[in-house]
Parts: sequence; C-alpha cells; structure tokens
Amino acid sequence: MININHLLRDLYISTLPELAQMYSTLDSAGITDYVGPLLLYCWEKDYINSKHRLLIIGQETDGWKDDYIKTPSDIDDSIECYRQFQLGANYNTLFWRYAHDINQMINKTDKLNFVWNNINKFGIDGKGRPEEMVLEEENKHFNLLQKEVEILSPDVCIFLTGPNYDTDLQQKFPDIIHLKFDDYQLREVSQLSSKSLPTHSYRLYHPGFGNRYSEWYYRILDSIVKKVNDI
Repeated sequence: MININHLLRDLYISTLPELAQMYSTLDSAGITDYVGPLLLYCWEKDYINSKHRLLIIGQETDGWKDDYIKTPSDIDDSIECYRQFQLGANYNTLFWRYAHDINQMINKTDKLNFVWNNINKFGIDGKGRPEEMVLEEENKHFNLLQKEVEILSPDVCIFLTGPNYDTDLQQKFPDIIHLKFDDYQLREVSQLSSKSLPTHSYRLYHPGFGNRYSEWYYRILDSIVKKVNDI
C-alpha cells in the first residue's frame, strides 16, 4: 500500500530550502504577522477505503502553529499539530460543521476519512488573508497544492473558497477552467476542470456565506452529491 503520509512528509522536506528563502524575504521586509504553513496528515486506511476519497479545501487557517519550519523535526511537529486537530472535532464552527456534513452526505460516515487542506497554506492569527506579500512568496516558494492532490489522488475535491478566491485558485492550478454546473451561476458554484484535479471538483461559497442561505446552500450540496454518486 502506498504510504500517503510518507510521501507528504518527503514533499515537505524537499521544500525546506525554498521555505527558508520565503522566510528570509519576509523577514527582510519586516513582515511577521502570519501563521502556518498548514501541513497535512491523512488517516490513510479510512481515507483509502472510503466510498469516495474526499478532499475539502478551505481558504486559510484562522490561527495555527506559527513557528518557523526549518528542519524535518519542525515538519513532524507541524504534521502532528494537524493530526491532533482531528479535523476540527472540537470546533463547532460553520466550516467544520459543513465539512463533516459534506463527508456524511458523500461517504455516509463520521470517520476521519477525508482530508482538509486550504487554498493558501499561510493565514493570520484570526480570520482573513495574510498580507499580499506573504501569498506572493507562498506562490513562488511553497506552491504545493497540485503535488498534494497528486499524492492524495482524491475522487472528489470540494473547494469551499467562494468566487473571491478564484484568483488564488488560478495561482495553484494555472490551467483551471470554471464550467457551468446545473442551472447555477458561476459565482454560486462551478465545476472545475484541470489536468491536476479529478472530474468531480467543485468550487462553491465558503460556509460563512452559504449558511446565510442554508436551504439554497444545501440544495447545491445535494446536487453535487447526486453528481458524485453517478460515478
């Protein structure tokens, strides 16, 4: 069996020199108000044996481990932080409520059998995006989402990022195309086409917005689940 976690760890270790360059550039500019990066852990047995291997992608973290990642040991500590977070098991926020609802709708289980990622690896200690230079340096030196998707090989990718993060999406997947999904407008939901993504990849609003119109939001999710189950 392919060891997903070993492959992820090897990927992160291979990027340490680039990450050091990112830190150096930001330090020289006096920019220190950011946290991350988000490094993944996969509950491999449950993930691989899921009805559909599911990857849920948010925007950026609302606070996270903010130590410099400089050594393999630092990488292990950061991955352990993700593992102990248990996919938001103790966080009753809108994002995590919907993330687990989506997994329940698609896979009919409450197991830790999906993987959570963010479109941007770095956030701030609170809600919102870090400074633009942080994201520019991330895209230059730590643009790993395509490679993480390749390692995880998901059947379904759900981007809970909303249309205002479509530029970020383009930075991660330069060939991405937004296709019309059912009768919805592209801003509401799009099916994503990229050589690096599975056929069942969708971008819809972040739950922070979608929950304001929960009946409509769940209708979109129901449509996606029906499409996924046509595999």
